Amino acid sequence: MSQPSHQPLRLMHANPMWAQEFEQTRSSILQATEGWMVDIQHIGSTCMEDGIARPVVDLLAGMEDLSGLNAACELLAGLNYARVVTPTWCAGELVAMMHKPRHGEATHAVLVTRHDGSVWRRALAVRRRLQQNLMDWQNLQNVKRDHYVAGCNALDNYNRAKDEFFAALERQIEIDA
Repeated sequence: MSQPSHQPLRLMHANPMWAQEFEQTRSSILQATEGWMVDIQHIGSTCMEDGIARPVVDLLAGMEDLSGLNAACELLAGLNYARVVTPTWCAGELVAMMHKPRHGEATHAVLVTRHDGSVWRRALAVRRRLQQNLMDWQNLQNVKRDHYVAGCNALDNYNRAKDEFFAALERQIEIDA
């Protein structure tokens, strides 16, 4: 498993084609994984109708039976996905992160996890919070802009700034629950 580091950071304004790209990708993954995936959700900034985002369509793929995780990942490899390092916020959970294409800058990211497990619920709670709370969404946009404008354009530094934002957001979600 490898994940490029020190990549340049590219941000774009929301693109209505991202929703269509999600639907096409969702359909391809459901068919290719031969029943292993039971649900696929669009997450990340590309699922929002406005704002800025890295042009990477993020998907959350849920499995009922994680004993087939490696088999499902092999089937995803047939769609030009490669397994990469698991995000730090998923530590302690059985998950797989897949990027497409296998080489070069990612255009798609699929986080494979247990359907309705901890990672699944956390990712959807964050998406719901950002969709329902304009202030939180604007704060995330500010983190992205500030980080980009500050000249810290390495992707790994940008991801660390976002990790800090999401950790704080998850703490707030727990407090508000």
